[in-house]
Amino acid sequence: MGGGSERLLGGARSVSRILVKYWPNPAHKRESTVAGPPKWRPNKTPCPRMTVAERNELLAMSVSENASDPESRRYALRRGDTGIECYAALLTEWEKDELVYHGYPTHHVPAKVLREFRDGGLINNVEYKKLLRN
Repeated sequence: MGGGSERLLGGARSVSRILVKYWPNPAHKRESTVAGPPKWRPNKTPCPRMTVAERNELLAMSVSENASDPESRRYALRRGDTGIECYAALLTEWEKDELVYHGYPTHHVPAKVLREFRDGGLINNVEYKKLLRN
C-alpha cells in the first residue's frame, strides 16, 4: 500500500507519533486504482482526480476533530480552481503501526477545526467566516 507520512497527532497537544496514509475506496471511483476496479454507484460522490501522493499530502496536513482520539475524523483544506475545497477522512483500519484513512470531499468542517486552520494561517478570517456558514 505504499508508505505513510509521519505526523505529530493533534499538533502541539500530543507527542504520540504514528504513521497515517490514504487508501482509496472503490465505491467512490470511476476508474481503477490500487484498491481494484471501480465500484462507483450513483448514490456515491465520485472522488476528485488526485494522485495518491496528493491525497497523502492532504492527510498529512489534516487536523483531527478530537486531538485526544487518534481514530477521530480528520479534516483538510486545499485551494482548487473553484476556491477552497474541504475534505474529511475516516479511519478504515489499523495496519501494524499505521492508521489507514479514506478521504472524501465535504461541505462541513467543525468550527474548532476551522479555527485551527485560521490560526495556522491556512485560511484568513473572511474565509473562516464563510466556511462557518456551510
